[in-house]
Amino acid sequence: MRPNAGRRTWFIALAALALGALASAALAAPGVIGTGVASSASRTSSACTKETARQLVARNNLNHFALDDPVAQVLCGPFTGPGSKAMAITIAAPTCIPVQHWAVLAFADGDWRVVIERPAYLAGPLIAVGSGIRETTVVHRAGDSRCFPSGGTRARVWRWSGSRLVAGPWTQVSRGTPPPTAAAPRFDHFKTPSGNIVCLTILDSRVSAGGSPAVVHCGIHSGLKPPPPRRPCQDGGYAGDRVSLESTGRVEVPPCAGDPGAFVGEEAARVLAYGKSWRGGGLRCTSAETGLTCRNRDGHGFFLSRERWRSF
Repeated sequence: MRPNAGRRTWFIALAALALGALASAALAAPGVIGTGVASSASRTSSACTKETARQLVARNNLNHFALDDPVAQVLCGPFTGPGSKAMAITIAAPTCIPVQHWAVLAFADGDWRVVIERPAYLAGPLIAVGSGIRETTVVHRAGDSRCFPSGGTRARVWRWSGSRLVAGPWTQVSRGTPPPTAAAPRFDHFKTPSGNIVCLTILDSRVSAGGSPAVVHCGIHSGLKPPPPRRPCQDGGYAGDRVSLESTGRVEVPPCAGDPGAFVGEEAARVLAYGKSWRGGGLRCTSAETGLTCRNRDGHGFFLSRERWRSF
């Protein structure tokens, strides 16, 4: 919540100065977690819930890809010491690796404070191990692209040292490229005969926070016309050349380009000839001389061409 500037008066300003002095004293005291004290007007519910997590992600500028719903997971527990109240949040990303950041916040002195924020290519959810947090990530070998790590997965446990969260040693969980299984994600690429449009398809029930069984990410070299509005990006730059569609729901235009997206597999992508279609997980994309059309089981989708694009 934001304070109503129209209702401020001189005695509220004096009270704010007094509170600021108390906050400074509190920060100087040992054992206080965090790097700042929010005003009472901006404090968030003490409940460890997804809604609280959404508010905290927005307040602490943790939504690195400016998504409408950036919270992928919320894990609650005493992660910052015995009897403490803490929340671990994983942050979604609109890319081939759907979670690339996580953070831990602690509730103390009536408000939540960021204890740690970590970039990480997570290979699964964070898991509570007693009062610790187990983090599992993919392993990129030299020469691997961001979307195709070949080194398996590794894990470590973060525990409270008395003043901060400290990571334990890494343990290898799986080695090499995992064998294909029914549960493993399946990646594929196709492109239009002109080469102007390249699409990455992912078939996996875990590809997004919403659990869509499939997603198609398409990039267009000539750019989206008309271009989407520019939005602030903390990771990567403006993404005016790509769209995404899941098995259900409407088309998304990611505001930020954190990685090459569909273009990463351009050289190996098979050509989807004019008149041919790709199908999977409730999605269908059809190539035509006029452009590419993709739609999902809800009837939503997009049309891409060099001259224009639209969603429906």
